[in-house]
Amino acid sequence: MFGRILYLTGPSSSILQGPRSLVASKINWAWSLPWKFLTGFHFCLIGLLLIAIYTSRLAFGTAALPLSLPGDAASTAPDLESWKRIQFLIWVLVGPLCFLYSFLAFLTIGLPMILSVPVLAYSQSIWFSRFSTVAEATVLFAVIFWIARSGGRQVIWKTIRFPRPEYACLALAIPIGIGVLLSIGQYLFDRAQWMEQSLGTLDSPQFGSYFTLPDLWLLLLFFPAFFEEMIFRGFLQYRFIQRYGIYRGIFLVGIVWAAFHFFSDFSFVRVTDQEAILKLAWRISICLVLSYVFGWLTLRTGSILPASLAHTIYNVLFFSEFGQPFPGKSTLQVSLWGVLACALFRYWPARTENGPKTTPEVGNPEPAV
Repeated sequence: MFGRILYLTGPSSSILQGPRSLVASKINWAWSLPWKFLTGFHFCLIGLLLIAIYTSRLAFGTAALPLSLPGDAASTAPDLESWKRIQFLIWVLVGPLCFLYSFLAFLTIGLPMILSVPVLAYSQSIWFSRFSTVAEATVLFAVIFWIARSGGRQVIWKTIRFPRPEYACLALAIPIGIGVLLSIGQYLFDRAQWMEQSLGTLDSPQFGSYFTLPDLWLLLLFFPAFFEEMIFRGFLQYRFIQRYGIYRGIFLVGIVWAAFHFFSDFSFVRVTDQEAILKLAWRISICLVLSYVFGWLTLRTGSILPASLAHTIYNVLFFSEFGQPFPGKSTLQVSLWGVLACALFRYWPARTENGPKTTPEVGNPEPAV
């Protein structure tokens, strides 16, 4: 297909052109061609280039595949089989699962549109958008439970327990507190500017306008948040910490969690290269800091329910656009979550089943995918 594009978009030549001018025009055309394609082509090209460089380094023996991290050297056959299932699960989360969502979208929207059936009216209603996230979460739940098998299911069910009330209140207070703190700070800043520049000429900023109550239907976001926490904090985090230690394990879970969201971040949008890089950087940053906070809640309580509550409230505040936007709000929000994560692990160490562990367990390095 790429060769066909080159053939169809190539510059026309004339027999009156000399060899030198013909070669120069071909070179200029070839140099300008890649910049005319969309962002997806550029990122695919960069990925292929990186793969080629890394393959050459493997061929010359200057790189390991793909990295070495501390792990348990005394792994048994059942452990290796379980780890292979985890690798397959990660591959499904960041790859084929998006095609399953696309197929569901075609069945619920595309096919009724083609057939002009009455279901199309429902798919355009607000009820469809409210319950579509629940349907997607249910599909995700079914796929993951099928891959996890009995051993993984036992690990997941073990983390579904009611925490102590103070931890449930803490899980609700963390995202609400950060959201309220941002709104209060913005109000104080705007009021200071008003007193300096517009006192007596314009009305003062209204405190209530900086706090908007979200739609109660957004509480349905609990179901996708709960299923995500079952997978990433209930299942993957347990195995990653067991294999790589607390800090590296939570970090790798955050990377996988971010990659899981890449498909939704870039669906039905067209962005430039710079915008794509910024979206990727923001997604990875927010998933990493949230992963440490949610991971701390899960380790501290032995349950995924506090992390699910905090995850739900964060999504509700995000989709309801709580507070007024201002430049740098996302960066400041990520910074506050990062400071909170550092404080939690510094002053209230997380606990595992074997007791408190604040440093990763170091063993013999082994390849990790």
